[in-house]
Amino acid sequence: MDKWAVLTVSITLIGGISWFFFGKKGEKKSSEKKATGIEKIELNISGMHCAGCAAGIEATLGATEGIITASVNLATSKGIFEFDPSKITKEQIIKKIGELGYQASESLEDFEKKS
Repeated sequence: MDKWAVLTVSITLIGGISWFFFGKKGEKKSSEKKATGIEKIELNISGMHCAGCAAGIEATLGATEGIITASVNLATSKGIFEFDPSKITKEQIIKKIGELGYQASESLEDFEKKS
C-alpha cells in the first residue's frame, strides 16, 4: 500500500476512535440528567482501610436501584453518588453504606465524631 493511503486510513481511524470516546456523548448525557431530576450527593465515609473497601462500596451502591453512578475515593474518604430521588433517598444511601460496615455523613463534623 502507498504510504499516503496508510497515513490517510490511520488518521481516519484515530479520528473515529477519538470521537467515540471523547465526542459529544458525555455532554448529551449530563443534559439528560438535569432534565430528569437526577441529584448528586457527596458523602464523607469512614472505616475504609483499603482500595477493596472503596471498590466494594462502589460496586454495591452502583448496583442499587435508583443510583446512577457511584464513585468512592479512599484517599479523600469521600463518595460521590448520582441518584434518582424518586427511587432512593439520601438517607437510604447513607443507611446502605452503614449496612456494609462503614459510616457515612454529609457533614464533616459528624464524620470527625464518628471516626
